[in-house]
Amino acid sequence: MSLSTFSPRMGTGKTCLAIAGLFLVLMTSSPAATAARTLPYTGLSSPSGPSSFLDSPTAYENTPFTPNTEHAYGTWNGLRTRLAGMGIGLGLDYVGESAIILDGGRTNVTGSAGYTHQVAVQLHLNWQKLVGWKGFNTHVVLVNRAGHNLSTDAGDRSLVNVQEIYGGGGNVIAHLVSAYGTQDLLNQRMQIALGYMSVNLDFSTSPLYCTFMNNAICGNPKTQTKGSIGFSNTPNGALGGRLRFWPLHGLYVQGGAYGVNAGIGKPRYTRTGFEFATSAYTGVYVPFEIGAIPVYGPHALIGHYKIAAAYDSSIYPSYYDDINGNPIPLTGLPARTARGKIQVWATMDQMILRNGRGLYEGLYLMAGYVHNTPRASPYEHQYYVGLSDRGMIPGRPNDTFGLLVNRITASSTLVAAQKLSYKRGKKLPANALTPQSSATVIEATYNIHVLQGLWVQPDAQYVINPNLEKRVKNLAVLGLRLRVIF
Repeated sequence: MSLSTFSPRMGTGKTCLAIAGLFLVLMTSSPAATAARTLPYTGLSSPSGPSSFLDSPTAYENTPFTPNTEHAYGTWNGLRTRLAGMGIGLGLDYVGESAIILDGGRTNVTGSAGYTHQVAVQLHLNWQKLVGWKGFNTHVVLVNRAGHNLSTDAGDRSLVNVQEIYGGGGNVIAHLVSAYGTQDLLNQRMQIALGYMSVNLDFSTSPLYCTFMNNAICGNPKTQTKGSIGFSNTPNGALGGRLRFWPLHGLYVQGGAYGVNAGIGKPRYTRTGFEFATSAYTGVYVPFEIGAIPVYGPHALIGHYKIAAAYDSSIYPSYYDDINGNPIPLTGLPARTARGKIQVWATMDQMILRNGRGLYEGLYLMAGYVHNTPRASPYEHQYYVGLSDRGMIPGRPNDTFGLLVNRITASSTLVAAQKLSYKRGKKLPANALTPQSSATVIEATYNIHVLQGLWVQPDAQYVINPNLEKRVKNLAVLGLRLRVIF
């Protein structure tokens, strides 16, 4: 059986070495793992993930070339097959997400509904096939996004949008997501990537995340992106580079350096994605990650474990301290600034029950934690735990059930400033009307594989403390996602 998997990561120091050692023991402790060492891993890609269908590059093969994904129109009358033989990979897909508020919100918005969509075009060139340049590939992704963010109707302007596909597209016909090249070295055990790309293309990512429709986790845990501008995520990127090395089969280390693009979300700088000037860059974002992929037991149960740390060198203002170290809400003076933010995260998923022969046909347990520097980050912690079960119902091997609980807590420094401002009747920072605390999102979803290349996914979400405010009524939302890979 082919073992196709996705990448986990880790951080630095003795703790990371100890965990890496434990992973190695797990990977080498079973007959399945012994057999797996003779097979190349490929990235754990999701044929029904909503944001893209790129392979997640995590193996000796080590390149995110278009995977073998099913298409509604097959080989396009043989065109895709002929192009692939020449080294040209093409992809075109559509995702639409509709939702309606059943109850809750800052005001009475029951019955409010919203629709948003994305159309993605991907071009991947294998230059070894094209001109004989061994190990070199280039990748370009364009999207069109449009629609309405339903969460804003409920007064929620935090990171827990009920439609993950909303936003970032610049309201243009074609928005550039990424344009970069990868070079394989050392018999594909090392890879260098350079160009315009998002951090979450390689770091803290999993195709299991986009089993879910809420934005809190799809693509990557969003406290990373909102906690540091440097952690760019799809559909926005920055100029940067990444180096990945596999010292052993199933164990990798990777690091990167990316520009901190403070212009993300501002039309002047990133509306189309083709604005490559660095005038809005404020520093360098440097992530480091170690990951392991243990495979064990007679049923080849696969796990993905990562631990990582990142440093953002930009200068950020404090939420609480003014230039003299006194509370800003009391003095009204400019904020004290300081250089640097640190982020750490640890994530895992582990297949605990296999439903069939396929890589995805099983029950995965997933969990993770993210921490941000509270001084200048709006979100301090994120915890999540969930299940993703493909092939749960006999005879439906391509359907996926998901259940996830996400908890996000506001920065303790921010909350302290909000409480002082609130007592004095002043405007609160971070789009809040009352002091924030935490929000919890409970989501249940079922992705139905209707036909080849077509999925329909009913989804239910319950948001406790929308916008992380206890005075906002809990939000109940019913959603529907439609996905077509052409």
